[in-house]
Amino acid sequence: MAGASVKVAVRVRPFNSREIGKDSKCIIQMSGNTTTIVNPKQAKDNKSFNFDYSYWSHTSPEDINFASQVKVYKDIGEEMLLHAFEGYNVCIFAYGQTGSGKSYTMMGKQDVKDQQGIIPLLCEDLFTKFNDNAGNSMSYSVEVSYMEIYCERVRDLLNPKNKGNLRVREHPLMGPYVEDLSKLAVTSYNDIQDLMDSGNKAR
Repeated sequence: MAGASVKVAVRVRPFNSREIGKDSKCIIQMSGNTTTIVNPKQAKDNKSFNFDYSYWSHTSPEDINFASQVKVYKDIGEEMLLHAFEGYNVCIFAYGQTGSGKSYTMMGKQDVKDQQGIIPLLCEDLFTKFNDNAGNSMSYSVEVSYMEIYCERVRDLLNPKNKGNLRVREHPLMGPYVEDLSKLAVTSYNDIQDLMDSGNKAR
């Protein structure tokens, strides 16, 4: 994998209660990696786009085409973890309007079986890989940061007392970083979960 390679995935979620109440119609269709936006008034004006992944999660899990949390993680999260172990910097960027399903895809429902998102599944696999390699001479250390960017201000969610606007810097070798951002050592996924819980309260 080249250092600058980017993959793009799109996912369509089920209707929420408000959309069901308005008797909304789904105008998205997916076939393989192709996503089509259907114009309900003019079928000839349909627009199709090809992505690396098109995830159909609009219907129930019984649908043969349904993309589950585990499916999304297997495609995206596992590959990111593999490249991280190969020495690459990796990033998963979730983009979409409020209510589009970013938090569900990334975090999911952590206490519900098969509903965990990419982040908890990846963190669990991270420590599993450490344990699998415990017999060799390698050692590992894991540090966690958690920040929020809102209205172009960077906030440290693991140190909410720091009210200053943290600055983004560029390291000549390591690339972009946030100056004075907290880095807390962890030894298990439970440690990470605790930090995410406390960080969420500071948002």
